[in-house]
Amino acid sequence: MNKKEAEAIYDSGKENTVQKLLEYNEEIKNLKIKIAQLTSNSSESSKPPSSDYPANKSDDKKNKKSKRSQGGQIGHKGVKRELVPIEEVTTIIPVYPEKCQKCVEQIIIDDSTKIIGEPTRWQTVEIEPIKPKITEYQCFTVECKCGCLNKGSLSPEIMKSNFEPRLTAILAYMTAVLHVPRRGLKEFCATFLNIKISLGSIQNLLEETSDSIETTDKELKDELKKQVSLNADETSWKKMWLWVMVASSYIYFHISKSRGSPVLVELLGEVYAGILCVDRWGAYTKYHKDQMQICWAHLKRNFEGVLKIGKEVKSNDAIEFAETMQKLRKKLMRLWYKFKNNSITREELKKKTKPIIKKIKICLENNSNSQEKYVKTLAENLFNRFDHLFTFIYFEGIEPTNNSSERGLRSAVQWRKICFGNRSDRGAIMTARLLTVTKTCRLQNKEPLEFLTDSIILHRNAKPGLSLLIS
Repeated sequence: MNKKEAEAIYDSGKENTVQKLLEYNEEIKNLKIKIAQLTSNSSESSKPPSSDYPANKSDDKKNKKSKRSQGGQIGHKGVKRELVPIEEVTTIIPVYPEKCQKCVEQIIIDDSTKIIGEPTRWQTVEIEPIKPKITEYQCFTVECKCGCLNKGSLSPEIMKSNFEPRLTAILAYMTAVLHVPRRGLKEFCATFLNIKISLGSIQNLLEETSDSIETTDKELKDELKKQVSLNADETSWKKMWLWVMVASSYIYFHISKSRGSPVLVELLGEVYAGILCVDRWGAYTKYHKDQMQICWAHLKRNFEGVLKIGKEVKSNDAIEFAETMQKLRKKLMRLWYKFKNNSITREELKKKTKPIIKKIKICLENNSNSQEKYVKTLAENLFNRFDHLFTFIYFEGIEPTNNSSERGLRSAVQWRKICFGNRSDRGAIMTARLLTVTKTCRLQNKEPLEFLTDSIILHRNAKPGLSLLIS
């Protein structure tokens, strides 16, 4: 607005001027809300922490100093390098004093020398230059007595590849767990293993590893629909979406071009009979009509976001709503952790949370008619899904947050930032299978490298793959 336009509004009279000022005030208020939403980080919204930019971090968090002193805290169990058992030591070098500290006489070590107590042990670790084990098969041609020429032939499993199963598994492990790109693997092989290998060969070995765990992956996928409860989440994967399903004994990954409910139908069937623990993304609420647990960690961020916007636009309603819900949430979580620490029983948990649940319901109901649109939307949404907020109180094995699936996605997000997703459907399938197997092995305290090696050996011998199901 320029000076001439402002004077025209002023000359139009008191009523028109007041109306225009109110309209402009509303526009400014809406703009502040949009700015607050755009600049909010994962601690104030449902955005994943991986989407945060350094510039979006609040000044309070940047400048806030911890009350804790530097170093290990009181009660913290120290971590130190443990000595390797003596039977696993490669070389033992005895070290004796050369001279006496008192009389300066030279000390001679022989059978009469009196040694006091056990020696102080100090270990160092070194890696010698790696020399690859290369096996050459020489197929000779032999003439039979009858005059027929016979040439020695190799078995099909040997002819499968020039590279043995363990080396193949190492490359797959470094890809899925350490997120090393193909060129990095080529450099690693040349520099550390003294093995020359092309990018094409590396890709072929990774695809072979994917084929070797195909039945393992399918078995876990088929078992998803039978699980009593699942934690689910998803994140972007370039032009696709990476989904994760966390069961009690395994983690399943799936990459799809869709972020919608058809993916859930594909993974869990038309109807899932168990409890789904998720955030409030529409694909889940559209698909699952049965028992759910909405993540309270996401709700915490929602309330913090509302509080931030409320302070930006000076809305007492928004501030009061956010602070009330945060206060009640903290009380609820405090009781939950008492239950987790066995300080109270399940029945006591139900009894003590009853008045808190009642207050939450009143707060949501009252704010469902709020004049602030963002408050009204959140309160109305939660009120309509009120029963899904407290499933964790009444059912065994259900957590109030969806943290397990977010933790499952964390390393995958790091991988995405390096590889920028997959270029083909085959590559996406390979990525999901490798994530599923390596993450599940870790969850079950199994060595992923050994599992991949054994899977490749079985695959090359045309035998059934290994299972990761725990009965």
